[in-house]
Amino acid sequence: MLVKVINYLMTSLELRENKMKDWQKGYELEKLIEWTNKFEDYNKYCHSPFAKAKKNGMASSLEKGLLYEDGHVVYEMRTAKTTSKVKMFGAGPQIAEVHKGEKVITKLSNTFDPDDTRPIQTMTDVLNKIEEPAWCHIFEEDGYNREAVINAGFKKIGTKVSTFSDIIGVYYKGGRKFIPVPETENINIIKTRLEFSHAIIDVLVDELISMNLEYTNHNSNYNKKKSWQALSLLGFSGDSTYVDKKAGNEEDRPIIQTDLYKKLGKIVTHFLEQLPGRFDRVRFMTLKPGGGELARHTDQTDPMWGTTDEKMVRFHMPLKTNDKVIFTSWDNNGTKHIHNMKKGECWFLDTRRPHTAINDGDDIRIHLVADVWANKDIRRLLKREKFDTIGLYNKRYVEKYAS
Repeated sequence: MLVKVINYLMTSLELRENKMKDWQKGYELEKLIEWTNKFEDYNKYCHSPFAKAKKNGMASSLEKGLLYEDGHVVYEMRTAKTTSKVKMFGAGPQIAEVHKGEKVITKLSNTFDPDDTRPIQTMTDVLNKIEEPAWCHIFEEDGYNREAVINAGFKKIGTKVSTFSDIIGVYYKGGRKFIPVPETENINIIKTRLEFSHAIIDVLVDELISMNLEYTNHNSNYNKKKSWQALSLLGFSGDSTYVDKKAGNEEDRPIIQTDLYKKLGKIVTHFLEQLPGRFDRVRFMTLKPGGGELARHTDQTDPMWGTTDEKMVRFHMPLKTNDKVIFTSWDNNGTKHIHNMKKGECWFLDTRRPHTAINDGDDIRIHLVADVWANKDIRRLLKREKFDTIGLYNKRYVEKYAS
């Protein structure tokens, strides 16, 4: 409500000034506000401040002739000037290629006529008028748009996920075929077949608590109340309080043993030797009780994330938790998945996709979190397949640090 009041006051002030600005491209402010309001339904699902429909963007799109209105359906559509790749994430994998000359709908919204008893069909009828081949990008969490696009004959090619956690369905209508991404690239979160001894976990947790360690706060805008903290076991410094990451390939950022690993390494190997891959960072991650929270976000700054060879995956192994620690993630279809990870389990999480965590319990949450370089056995683990090499991959690697 406060945001709406502030926006109203700012708009009123702009209208009173009534002075044409360069960014208006010659269009009256009332017209730009009117067009922005028509995309209110689109903005409701948009998380990125740069992708939202705003007055300056409307001015630019009007100048270029990109805005269309058909009854109560409005959309922004451009013609591709060059052939370009469409990627699931900023660093890939590629899901499609838009060819020069093809139409691309980048914003789609319905102003919803109260007398229209069939709003989805109304939008479907509008989309059916668009000449093939054509692309349509929609927010997967918008069920109305998704149903209308599918009813109009568009086929889903894949999903784009923005760094601001927008889940964008990429739909195509035309005669071309596309190669799907590897199966494991579509997994957002899954409990693996691995399980760990509660007795060993209890020993490790008791040791951790007795050490009375001071964890390092993660500096990020989604770390609410500074409630998310960590200590490194394997990292880029011998100091366990250094928890930051470094860019570059594996050769450019060697992983070393920390002071904390020297104290707890023999216990920690019980967990690490069962993961079939080479390690990157390994940390204890905590989330404070009483509402500790990580807000919705994605982790895409590091291009090394992924499930294909020479990419990294992340595993969560809960050591201390409670029934009110809730982990939420969103899949490629915009569906929300809510989990309570149990002690002794091992979960894969694709951090490139939107996710949140909250601890509404009375006890601290402590996870052992391992980043591992992907390989065929890691992919089999993600698909919950059995394999014989478990433990062998890391045996020598772990022993290197256990001495």
